[in-house]
Amino acid sequence: MGKSKLMAAIAAATIAFSFSSCSGVRNLVVPHAVSTADAIPAAALNLVKGDYDILASVTETASVTAKYSGTALTITSGDGDFSYYFSYDKKIGWSLRKFSGTATFGYLQSDAASPEEMPEAEEFARRVAIARLIETVKDYGADGVLEPIVTTRASNAGNNKVEYQASVTAKIVKIHPTAK
Repeated sequence: MGKSKLMAAIAAATIAFSFSSCSGVRNLVVPHAVSTADAIPAAALNLVKGDYDILASVTETASVTAKYSGTALTITSGDGDFSYYFSYDKKIGWSLRKFSGTATFGYLQSDAASPEEMPEAEEFARRVAIARLIETVKDYGADGVLEPIVTTRASNAGNNKVEYQASVTAKIVKIHPTAK
């Protein structure tokens, strides 16, 4: 079992344990799809020029709007792909009450997925942007990305709404099969 698969298994077990803990019933299971890719630190490549090709430098973006209203939170994608409605109860914490569509989240190998008590709209935006980057990597037939830069901005959209815009920029690389 590879290191990344082992880490993913440990993260999944940790998440499953945290949702099944004895502190009451937890309903915060967010239906979503997951994509992963290796983020390759340039120093760790240990390759010389000619061992790899930089296929492109790409930027992918995503936006979500969060509407906060007392003990409820609605997170909606900017392009209408998904909408999640959460509510808070003192006894059980945050619960997913209804949703439409399904968010596609992306994780880079260096990401550590930790369960949150409260759903974070900013994290939704970041994960969707990373998923889009991973799809681009796949479309290029590449091996990974070099040191991605992920940024997020928040702006007040009025009426207890905040719009989160995430951007991820990376160089897509293909390693030659003959590289040492």
